Amino acid sequence: MWILSLEWLSLAITVFWVAGAWKRLQRLRTTCKSAFAALDAQFVLALEWLRTCARAEAGEGAEASAQHARHALLPSADLLELALQQARQHPLRPEAIAALDSSWQSLQVAWQAYAQLCPEPQGGEGAEAPPAGPQDWGQLMVVQRHCTAQFNVAVEDYNRAIGQFPAWVLARILGMKPGRSFQQDAALLMQQTA
Repeated sequence: MWILSLEWLSLAITVFWVAGAWKRLQRLRTTCKSAFAALDAQFVLALEWLRTCARAEAGEGAEASAQHARHALLPSADLLELALQQARQHPLRPEAIAALDSSWQSLQVAWQAYAQLCPEPQGGEGAEAPPAGPQDWGQLMVVQRHCTAQFNVAVEDYNRAIGQFPAWVLARILGMKPGRSFQQDAALLMQQTA
């Protein structure tokens, strides 16, 4: 009789333990998705800003910065947008984040080259300020680095959780894999170059 009670007690503990692990995994996945949503918004702002800047350059003439904007910056922005669309659907899929991270780094390199080619604004009274410049990009990057750090922390928490028992059993059964965070130094790659 007491053996039967012990079996039922063990079964109840196991069921509650698994249910708790499932709820924790779902909560952590939701946290990762909301952190990615904030990061996604920053990527969209950066893309809009870059395209506005590149269009303004292209309208001014065919100098080196306009050619670079047309041949390197805009295609890099297009690649980032495609990678962002993929990652939006599955923010915890390592391949999607790896593609997004890679395209983001490519865009940053293209932006650095563009920022070095950009002429400095002339400081006259009647001079109109350019629509965008390296200092504006730096302001965007402050918020972007913060959002990237929040996403990385959320992914690390999720990865730590699926490595613990009984969550790792659930993760294995359900095919959940560890997420990938952005490279730690990728957010620091982009500094003001003026």
